[in-house]
Amino acid sequence: MSSANARQSYKGSQLGIVIGIDVGTTFSGVSYAILRPGQVPDVLPVTRFSGGSTGVHKIPSVIFYDDKLAIKAIGPSTTVDSVRSDAEDHGWFKSRHFKMHLRPRGMALKTNGLDIGELPPGKSAVEVMGDFLHYLLVETASYIRESHANGADLWSQVKDRAIFVLGHPNGWTGREQQRYRNSAILGGLVPDTVEGRKLVRFVAEGEASALACLSDTTKQVGSRFIIADAGGATLDISSYEVSKSFPVELQQCAPPDCRFAGSVFVDRNGLKLLKKKLQNSVYDDDDVLEGLINDEFEKKTKREFAGDSEYGLLKVGDKRAMDHNLGIRNGFLRLNRDELSECFSMSVAEALDSIRSQVTVIRRKNETIPVWLVGGFASSPCLLKRLNDSLEPEGVSIQRPDTSLEKAASNGAVLHFLNKWVASRVFQASYGITRLIPFDSSLSDHKQHSDLIQRGKDGLCIGPVFDCIVEKGTPIEEARTYKVPYTKEFFFESMAKRFTAEILVYDGDLPVPTWFEENKHKFRTLCKIEADLSDVCIEPFPRSSIFDLYFFGRIPDAFPQAEFDIKLKFRTTRLESTKLEAKIKWEANGKTKYKPVSIVYPK
Repeated sequence: MSSANARQSYKGSQLGIVIGIDVGTTFSGVSYAILRPGQVPDVLPVTRFSGGSTGVHKIPSVIFYDDKLAIKAIGPSTTVDSVRSDAEDHGWFKSRHFKMHLRPRGMALKTNGLDIGELPPGKSAVEVMGDFLHYLLVETASYIRESHANGADLWSQVKDRAIFVLGHPNGWTGREQQRYRNSAILGGLVPDTVEGRKLVRFVAEGEASALACLSDTTKQVGSRFIIADAGGATLDISSYEVSKSFPVELQQCAPPDCRFAGSVFVDRNGLKLLKKKLQNSVYDDDDVLEGLINDEFEKKTKREFAGDSEYGLLKVGDKRAMDHNLGIRNGFLRLNRDELSECFSMSVAEALDSIRSQVTVIRRKNETIPVWLVGGFASSPCLLKRLNDSLEPEGVSIQRPDTSLEKAASNGAVLHFLNKWVASRVFQASYGITRLIPFDSSLSDHKQHSDLIQRGKDGLCIGPVFDCIVEKGTPIEEARTYKVPYTKEFFFESMAKRFTAEILVYDGDLPVPTWFEENKHKFRTLCKIEADLSDVCIEPFPRSSIFDLYFFGRIPDAFPQAEFDIKLKFRTTRLESTKLEAKIKWEANGKTKYKPVSIVYPK
């Protein structure tokens, strides 16, 4: 099935453009499609960036700032020797791995000791990302103007209505998307207006890679497969089933996984190895060792090592460099197979564990499960061989698709907009709220938590407990609304006007913990629901009760009470990956009423 056959002609009435951006932890890329009415769009990569060579799909996600926070070098120019020399001479700040500063706060992520580095003093992660997105926008505009016939006129026609699809790791939700969208605004991709914000869309990197792979292959209805997107910092694992062949339609069939197990961990382990082997030598200098890792190990040794050769070579100097005690001959340091294999061990172990977990969920009987390995780290012959050696006997086939491994995520981001291929998804975590429940003395669990007993209006209560609204792995149903019943007393009318309820997330495996206080560290806040409930209260607010409380310390027997439902709906649309909607429902004088709420994500 070709990309053109899988996609439909553009139904819009005017010329447009969709730009897919994959900002990776270590490398980034951009793809785009010109939207011409009545024509099938072609997905094209940006292959030329200022400061770098032509024909590259990925550039370093690195920025050099001076002490006034002016950008001195960005992207491919940061690897130029003269620039690196200037950076050292002038003390420029090197910002890298800045994407990881946008990761979910409080999420139970096993970072495996990844040092994500510091942000430039006086710059937030949103601002640094904004600087990088601005650079990608400028480079994309320049590439289109120079690569297309009448390119300057073409860009001038589409630039103000360009649609941007930003890829992000599995597990990023509302808060992270909100911050990413703010970066796009700061970067000048879209204006800070309601309509401007709608021009920024999101897609999980694993899903984007799946779409890119499917554009170049054919899958039978009912077949299941796994995407292993091996990037710089993370390994994103997603599972899908083909529910329709033409046009292609997918169903997510397991909660996606995200592991910190990308190629930077191989580099980190390589640095540890070099520090040990070259200790007390002329090479035993932090800057020298970092240079060997960045210039030689990452670009050559790591990428050439397949795991079956007796040794690998690392260039440390010219042909005159010789030191038999260190294993250096003709300018090359010899690293034996066991040493190099150990550099890959953690990443391979995490990948195997994640893939096996997905296989356990999606496999039917003894069917062979194909795993498509994509992303920059997927080009490693060692990673491919070790995954195949371990998983092939278990009926799991590791494959690298024909599509370019480096541009899979950015191409897939464009395809996410062009085609609604993923028809249904599953919840990646469990969602709920905390509440008090009636105390039941016959339950041993309640007796064991007697310190949590409180006196309520209708008797003894206990809690807070986590009231799960929807469990991890549940299919997201477009038409389903989740009801959260609420009864709330308010001391003052001002409290009713500023009602707030937190929607919490539990990322761990089932079952979900019941008792919130002792498991508080396992939860994170997805968002807050804010609303004015002053007109929802059953009784008016008596002025006397306020005076009694303020001036005499007397607590009234009862306060105005509101009984209502919070209605939640999780939508999956062709424009967003997963989006939360909410409203308040209550009964008044025999009529059902609704009111909107504000959804506020943590800053």
